[in-house]
Amino acid sequence: MKNQIILWVAAFSIAFIFGYLNRITSDEYPVTGTVKYNVEKVSYLFDKVYRGDNNYKFQIFTGMKGLKVKLQYKNIGENVWKEITLKQNDNMYFEFLPKKKPGEKVIYRAELDYNNDKIIVPNNEGVQIIYWGRVSKPIMLFYNLVLFFGIFFTTRIGLEYFNKNEKIKKLSLFPLIFFIFYGMLIVPIKQTYELAAFENKILQIGQLFDLRSLLFLVIWIVTIILIFNSKKRKIISLISAIILLLLYGINI
Repeated sequence: MKNQIILWVAAFSIAFIFGYLNRITSDEYPVTGTVKYNVEKVSYLFDKVYRGDNNYKFQIFTGMKGLKVKLQYKNIGENVWKEITLKQNDNMYFEFLPKKKPGEKVIYRAELDYNNDKIIVPNNEGVQIIYWGRVSKPIMLFYNLVLFFGIFFTTRIGLEYFNKNEKIKKLSLFPLIFFIFYGMLIVPIKQTYELAAFENKILQIGQLFDLRSLLFLVIWIVTIILIFNSKKRKIISLISAIILLLLYGINI
């Protein structure tokens, strides 16, 4: 019993760590930072993805007095930066990027100006943000949790390699259910909302599914076939769990 608890806790911990890696290596991970400017600190966050029906709200936070901030942006392929002066509300400066169609991209940055001493954040090249249609928080929650629990179960099954009385066959159906639910239902729903296609247009198959989400399902189906037809199911489960963890945790 104690050994079982250790394996379940270890599986959860490993899946959680790789989930964190998934987040920080994701193309969606925002650019954040704090710069020391004229003694005061200025904090910023540049999102790389915006899912919404309205204009994207950009914000900078600082207690600095007399600071002027301009939001600079341009479309992909343009050379000239357009500028908007940020409004101030206490310690927050904010302004809105113009609304774009789903899939369109904009490059943006901010210029800080204090007594004509100017600096650009986060860098001169700016950050690229892509616009998508609004996806509700419950859908995004399911999108992340369903995949996490699929990986959690495959990791737990992989750890059966260290268990004398393994239960690989019994456990193998759980991740299959999660990966089917994720790749065949949650991802298409999310993609449909992102492309603002509900009641507007019929999406092509390639727009509903993505290769990475289907790979989780395909790899595990192959694993199940091997598990039920091979005596080496322990090592097969362990190798499969490692492959899925790498696919989950490292965004290439």
